[in-house]
Amino acid sequence: MTWTDFVPFADSLRLIPSLPGVYRVRVNGQERLAYIGQTGRTLRERLLGLRLHTLAEEMPFNDPHTAACRLWSYRNAEKYEYECSAAPVDLSKPERMALECFLIWRYRLEVGQSTLCNFGRLHPQYLPSRNRSTGKRGGRLPDGQQNEQVAMSMPPLKLQGDPTTQEWMGLAWGPIEALRSNAVVAVPTTSGVYKLLDDAGRLLYVGESSNLNNRLFSHRQRSWGNREVVFSICTLPELRIACQRLEIENDLIAGYYAATKQAPAFQFGVD
Repeated sequence: MTWTDFVPFADSLRLIPSLPGVYRVRVNGQERLAYIGQTGRTLRERLLGLRLHTLAEEMPFNDPHTAACRLWSYRNAEKYEYECSAAPVDLSKPERMALECFLIWRYRLEVGQSTLCNFGRLHPQYLPSRNRSTGKRGGRLPDGQQNEQVAMSMPPLKLQGDPTTQEWMGLAWGPIEALRSNAVVAVPTTSGVYKLLDDAGRLLYVGESSNLNNRLFSHRQRSWGNREVVFSICTLPELRIACQRLEIENDLIAGYYAATKQAPAFQFGVD
């Protein structure tokens, strides 16, 4: 991929192209990335908005850019300054979103941990803002308190097998069962990840949940285009924090993209 040079947030972003694509944010003076994202609008517009909200006096709301309040938390706590780089890509929305997952996964493999602010992470001494419509801003917790939903990164998954196998991406998957069968009743109410395939073995969707039973019952109500859908689960009861489950979900999407250059058929709302 052809990336621009890193441009400090404090400088003009005229070097950032006015095209859709992917972008990365780095802490000035450090090699560690703070965030990786994508946009179907223009990269310059997206990063100008992100910069504006990240540099605000108050913690910004969770929208229009969920990363802003998280970058803001580290800037407020650690006095971090940021720089950004971008790469235009001519891809559909599902392909672009899968590429974002792939880039995050590649970073996790190389560094051994996630970026600072993907997967909803923020500084552990802060709570995030909610959406603007609520009027509720986040901020720093009282001294001695920490955000219980912020946890260390899970180790990255490594490419292994394919979605039809029980060892796919190094996880211990259960047997493949029909989604509309009584097998869903026996799915435990624990945390974990799951995969949905058609009866030809094509991956349709991967997901995570704190309650696998509830989530799979909700998928039974969805229209899958007259497909016979099957599922398999991997229970991860130790992963009670969403950001860690989201890392595993991300790596599964990325591994599929690495092998096929496609997103799972229903992952991002488009078949």
